[in-house]
Amino acid sequence: SGTALAVAEGIITAIVAVITITVMTFFMLLEGPSMIDRFLAQLPPSSASRWRRILNQIYLTVGGYVSGALLIAVVAGLGSSLLLWLLGVPYAFALGLLVALLDLVPLAGATIAAILVSTIAFLDSVPIGIVVLAYFIVYQQVENHVLYPLVYSRTVELSPLVILVAVLIGASLAGILGALAAIPVAGTIQVLVREWLEYRREAVVATGPAP
Repeated sequence: SGTALAVAEGIITAIVAVITITVMTFFMLLEGPSMIDRFLAQLPPSSASRWRRILNQIYLTVGGYVSGALLIAVVAGLGSSLLLWLLGVPYAFALGLLVALLDLVPLAGATIAAILVSTIAFLDSVPIGIVVLAYFIVYQQVENHVLYPLVYSRTVELSPLVILVAVLIGASLAGILGALAAIPVAGTIQVLVREWLEYRREAVVATGPAP
């Protein structure tokens, strides 16, 4: 019972963290343009245009990550809801919503959702449980190797390798919260590095080649 309570507490904590971060990010994206304008108003005009470009790119990166995560979660939730409904599993759409929420958690979320839903399906019927478990195993492979790289490479413009390394580093440093923040942080770092290199190239062109 102690182990079950610990697992349940961890799942509830993960769901609350995901919902909290999603809501906060949503409101930050809504207030993003006005926050950028207030920040740029404090800068000298000579550097305001460069910082506006940098901040706009970071804003688009974070927004792309949120939209990509929501898209993947919706696909996971709808697919599992449809399967459970066709198999006659009780509370199919509620379980699909749970899958969508947990799928927002990188790395562990989809696995936790698969374990929970498969267990409920096994309680309903062993053959149905086997079908549901097989579905989640196949779907997770598709999500990890097709959906994640395809969606995030377009919305955040990061390579699949960078996304994987960023999520692993974030998860090892700060757990679920680190995994959630890893992709937008990696995208922000990419924007800053790209702008720094562009600044260096402009400086070299302005001063002329070294003797």
